[in-house]
Order: sequence, then C-alpha cells, then structure tokens
Amino acid sequence: SVTIPVTLTVMAIPQPVVVAVKNAANYITGNLSPGENIWIGGTGLGPATLAYGAIVNNVVANTIANTRVLFDNVAAPIIYASDLQTSVMVPYGVGGRTSTSIVVEYFGVQSAPVSYNVVAAVPGIYTLNSQGTGPASILNQNGAINGSNAPEKRGNVITVYMTGEGATTPQGADGAIIPADGSGLKKPVPTVTATIGGMPADVQYAGSAPGIVSGVMQVNLLIPANAPVGGAVPIVINVGTASSAGAGAPTVAIQ
Repeated sequence: SVTIPVTLTVMAIPQPVVVAVKNAANYITGNLSPGENIWIGGTGLGPATLAYGAIVNNVVANTIANTRVLFDNVAAPIIYASDLQTSVMVPYGVGGRTSTSIVVEYFGVQSAPVSYNVVAAVPGIYTLNSQGTGPASILNQNGAINGSNAPEKRGNVITVYMTGEGATTPQGADGAIIPADGSGLKKPVPTVTATIGGMPADVQYAGSAPGIVSGVMQVNLLIPANAPVGGAVPIVINVGTASSAGAGAPTVAIQ
C-alpha cells in the first residue's frame, strides 16, 4: 500500500451582497419589466474572473460558474457573472405582478432578497460605450455601425437595439435565442413610437432581434425628411406610455 498526503483547503463563501439593479442598456435604476436585460452590482455575486453565459439547445443557461439569479425563486437566464457585477434577463413570469424579489446565489450561498417594482415597460436604448450615454447602438441601412464617421441620410432606415419592452405577443420564452432566419419573432404588446431630433419617426418594425436573446428588441425607424442633421441627434423610443427619454440621452448621427 502507498500513503499519499493530501492537503485540502476549505474556503468559506461570503454571502453575496446586492448593491444596485439597473437597466443594462441605459444603467438607470428603477422599475423592472418582464424580459428586461438588467445589470446587478455588488460583491460576492459570482467568480473572480468574469464568466460569460452558455447557450444550451438555443436557450441561454440560468446557471453559470456556480452562479444563479432568482426572481421569486425562478432562475433567470445569465448573460455574464462575476464577483462585482452580473447581467441577466428578467423572467417573463414576473409580468402582472406589482413587485419581484431578487436573490443572487453563488456556490449555494444566497444574498438577502431585494425587492423591485414591476411595470409594463422600461425602455432603454443600448449605446456604443456600454454606459447608456452618447451614440446609440444603431445600424445604418447598409449595415454599417452608425456614428460620426458613418452618419445615415434622412429618408433611410436605421436599426436601433434596446431592451425593456415588457410582455410580447406571442409570449416571450425565458432565455430563448430568436432564430436568425427571422422566424418566431415576437412583438411588444404596447404600441411602439419614436422621435428623432424631436420629429416623429415612422416605426417600420419593432420586435425580436433575430439571432439575439429574447428581451433584446430591434426597432427599425425611417429617419424623417425634416430631422435635424449632425453627429449627435437625440433619439427617443416609447413603448406604450413608457419612454426612453431622459435616460442617458442616446443619439444618432444624421447627414
């Protein structure tokens, strides 16, 4: 027989602490909506090194690197997880409730629950700096990324990416990746309207973004002929009575 010395190091997992919950597009703290992409900040929320979520059978997994985020005990699809921050998609099941309780779990150790109000929609437009300010995440009609070096012409169509549209029809499925071929598209229940530079913009499409997780919405807008030109023209998108206005003031470049 052979005796092999073994040393075990037992580490205590500290309790996760949730400090802030924000819309992952505009980083505004406030109410939550079904399917919304949110950002959670705090300590002990996940692994020391950021871990990106996994896609299993065309669905974003709700556990990554021993991390889960629970909404009323329902695990949410995880976009990424780390010690100081994580990002998830709010389960569609919170729809119709007045509030939801959020718990972050790491290696089985759970944070104290935090409660947030639930509303129909909290639209937020993604921006290129991933901080909710400045140039919005927009594709020009030719597929180029909109910006001061690639402004779009009035009368052309731009594609805007956002989150927080709330309930959809057909009903959204937690973590589902929308087929890239455009099948299985879902549209928000409330009507979507928009302005560019204060001018009403025709919404040619508002709904699922093909190839992206459910809860990220694509809005195709026709730039009005009377829209102002410049590298930082304000863009506002409304979902029902909820507006992206005042949330970081995202912009579009128009020539």
